[in-house]
Amino acid sequence: MISDACPPSIGSALPGHIRKGHQLLFSRQDLSAREADLLALMMAHMQAPDWHHHTPVYRFSCNQLSQWLGIEPRHVASVLSPVAERLSLRQVGLRTLSVKGREEFDYLPFFKRLTYSDGHLVMIPNDLLRAEYLASAQGCALINTRYFLQLKKEYSKRLYELLSCFKTADTPLQVQSMNELKGLFGLLDEKGRLKAGKRSFQNNSVFMKRCIRDSIEEITTRTQLRKELLFLTSERGEKGYRLIKQGREIVGIEFLYRWHEPRSWTNEVTSVAT
Repeated sequence: MISDACPPSIGSALPGHIRKGHQLLFSRQDLSAREADLLALMMAHMQAPDWHHHTPVYRFSCNQLSQWLGIEPRHVASVLSPVAERLSLRQVGLRTLSVKGREEFDYLPFFKRLTYSDGHLVMIPNDLLRAEYLASAQGCALINTRYFLQLKKEYSKRLYELLSCFKTADTPLQVQSMNELKGLFGLLDEKGRLKAGKRSFQNNSVFMKRCIRDSIEEITTRTQLRKELLFLTSERGEKGYRLIKQGREIVGIEFLYRWHEPRSWTNEVTSVAT
């Protein structure tokens, strides 16, 4: 039985930004593009007061889903049913350090319940992730909801949300090791091994093409995104990144980018910080 708690108000307007805390942002996620879209819709509408008296229940109508996800209304159920089924089984890997300084993982499902019935998608988040969903006691990324949904590839979405955490010139995304990036793009399991079905990414050239170059290419082909995010070119002609090498081996990547600073998100960054 679905909770009968009064759901948060979800109007026809799509919220401008998704607030995503560092724990979720830098967790190991392996979501398809559609799965990432559904999670983003819930997080875009989530507010702290939603959790004050009970676990919130988010209900999205067929018309809302059609409009926001670009799906014909008559196809919403058939398109999203398998997506919701997979997403309901997904877990997020949260990293912590033990008292001895050892890295540990805690894998938790995103949802208590995820179902589509009577022309509505019903999403009930996992209570154990409340702090992570609300980004309490941690920084957060402000991800432009509309631009995020416009991106079609899963790795493009992942790169865009990672860079969205660093929108000021004095706080760029630091150099990331190849293993760290492969984890962030959902390619590694909790023991740092490539997941089944991801073995081709062992080859760094495959990883660079599919996760990095193709993602930068898709982001730069979106007219509105180009007005928000500019990728720079390295001295070697690499667009959007600089390879860090030890000898001939690629050991890390430095992303080269600059955010334009429209007043809308600059004010939101200030309000979140205060």
